[in-house]
Amino acid sequence: MRKQWKGILYGACITSLIGMTTGCGASATGSSSSNGSQGQDGKEVNIAVVVPLTGPNADAGTQSANAAKLAAEDINKAGGIKSLGGAKINLIVTDSTGQPNDAATVTDKILSGNKVSALFGMDLSPLTVAAMPVMARHHVPMVTASISESITAAKNPYVFEIAPKASKFSEAQINFLKMLNDKYHMGIKKAALLYTNDPYGTSTAKSTKKLLTKAGLDVVLDSAYPPSITDATPLISKVKESGAQVLFPVSYVPDAEAILSAIASQNLHILTIGGGAGFIWPTIEKAIGSKVNGLTSVASWNWDSKNITQNTDLVKATEEYKQKYGTYMPEHAGEAYAAIYTIADAIDQAKSADPQKVRDELAKIDVTTGGATLMQPGKVQFDNTGYNAPTNAVMIQWQDNVPKTVFPLDQAATKLQKP
Repeated sequence: MRKQWKGILYGACITSLIGMTTGCGASATGSSSSNGSQGQDGKEVNIAVVVPLTGPNADAGTQSANAAKLAAEDINKAGGIKSLGGAKINLIVTDSTGQPNDAATVTDKILSGNKVSALFGMDLSPLTVAAMPVMARHHVPMVTASISESITAAKNPYVFEIAPKASKFSEAQINFLKMLNDKYHMGIKKAALLYTNDPYGTSTAKSTKKLLTKAGLDVVLDSAYPPSITDATPLISKVKESGAQVLFPVSYVPDAEAILSAIASQNLHILTIGGGAGFIWPTIEKAIGSKVNGLTSVASWNWDSKNITQNTDLVKATEEYKQKYGTYMPEHAGEAYAAIYTIADAIDQAKSADPQKVRDELAKIDVTTGGATLMQPGKVQFDNTGYNAPTNAVMIQWQDNVPKTVFPLDQAATKLQKP
């Protein structure tokens, strides 16, 4: 990657689904930009950011939008897209809402009304799956942090999955459990699965169940539940009755809060290994405070993995995020930051803002320097399914009210406390 490492003037258009206008977007110079200059005259290149900014999972979308803005600032301050005469990145940030149909409709409107070189979205797997046909129809590439196996299984040539897929989540969780059993002689043999009934939950749970069985554990409960539950008491009662010694919940924020609350209210002492999302975002700490400490979860990205802590520029990016937004850089934020850099690098290599040429560069990209390497293990390279093959999931443990990377050991920055 041509190094383009720090800060920017950015234009961001934040729209809502209702009253959304096409071609909204303030340019890098502050003027109206209905179709953008697409970098050919050295002014700006449009990248759409379509994420849920309203609804129960707005936390995820807000993380992504904030980090995307920060990445755009850093790229532009470093001189913009060098091969296009210093063209600035102009973000068009739009609310997908939390509904798949809305995500597809909003994406279609943004791509129909703006000259967009690429898109980052949708954060949540159900939204990404719904938007994938739209990307192919418009011939615009999308980089996503969603993890469902169905995303890469579709082999959509316009969709690139930068985060570890669901099977990598399960692999990290099972290896972590094996380590706990070996190190602490916990004798865990019975497992329960609870998961939101959507592509994120079902894909992750399917992989986890397969690997648990392969590892010789007995899955005594396999239960899906409707998204956005408010009372998990019946679910946790089923877990208690099953005799499970370890629980693998896959949940977004509202569900995670409900599950942890029900575990506490029923005084159930069970090892809980979260499936990411609601178990590692700042909202969960705000909801239960210091009670979060000791909780473990898989994560598709974490702010203190070794590839970050050993690179001063990457550390600076996480510190800038904390200074601007008042919290550690969460999972979706880190992925969004890396994704915007990856897209910018593809535009630079293409020497064009044309979305088809950008897609072609994404398909063969091999990034080992710059902001894209925030994605562990410090490399981005998509395979022929659009999956970022070098990446892997990590395990975090909440310590001092912050999620810290504790596994695998070659990427851990903090020593595990016995959960």
